[in-house]
Amino acid sequence: MGAGFIGCIIMEALAAKGKLTVVEMGDRVVPRMMTPAASAMIERWCKSKCVEILTSTRVKAIEAAGGSGTLKVSLDDTEREFDVVICATGVKPTIDYLAGSNIEIGTDGGIVVDLSMRTNVADVFAAGDCTEAADFSTGAHFVNAIQPDAADQSLVAALNMAGQGTSWQGAFRMNVLATFGLVSSSFGQWWGSEPGDHVEVIDEAGFRYLRLEFNEAHLIGATSVGLTEHVGVLRGLIQTRIRLSPQWKAKLLRDPHKFVDAYLACAQTAA
Repeated sequence: MGAGFIGCIIMEALAAKGKLTVVEMGDRVVPRMMTPAASAMIERWCKSKCVEILTSTRVKAIEAAGGSGTLKVSLDDTEREFDVVICATGVKPTIDYLAGSNIEIGTDGGIVVDLSMRTNVADVFAAGDCTEAADFSTGAHFVNAIQPDAADQSLVAALNMAGQGTSWQGAFRMNVLATFGLVSSSFGQWWGSEPGDHVEVIDEAGFRYLRLEFNEAHLIGATSVGLTEHVGVLRGLIQTRIRLSPQWKAKLLRDPHKFVDAYLACAQTAA
């Protein structure tokens, strides 16, 4: 159950044990980290590995199937039997113990913190997957349950608790996923902005994809499939907010694969 980040990571191990069916209530795989075209490519790749994927499908009930030892799963319009059912439907902060504490809980279900990791209650700090912090790209608060953010937040919280005032740059969306050997990644505001420019290159046969999102002179988001060399440079271009010259932005719009050259040229100019 679930074709998000965790679901796609564990597919290979599960498929090695037998026939695998993935049920996703969304209309595509990894919808929270990939563009529709990238999701479609990953789904096609998984199906080529003999994985059945059912999107726009909900699990309504799970119960024992008589004395057979299998599980009967009720889907939207059918029933199926499986030997094992694994739930990989996302994460949710555990915050029930804070009831009555007056600590603010955000609309995304996390503990609201500012960029110093302070909550709304004096001398109370929070860090990690339980927090709802400002997005690096948009400023909107959300739960970004990834390990790099948790590590950064814990350091900022510790320094501020020790009296060494410091601030964080915000929750940076960053995902790198390997599914049956196909590596995909997304960074920053990968869904783009309005107004904004973008460029998209698709190699369906080679399972390679690259899309860059721009806001004026800055790269604000990127999505890739089938690319492994220097892909971290995309993160660097976005997270350091390097200003692209008009010439380099034009070059990237013509050929987005020149992102390494753009980073080296524009970073040196900025320095």
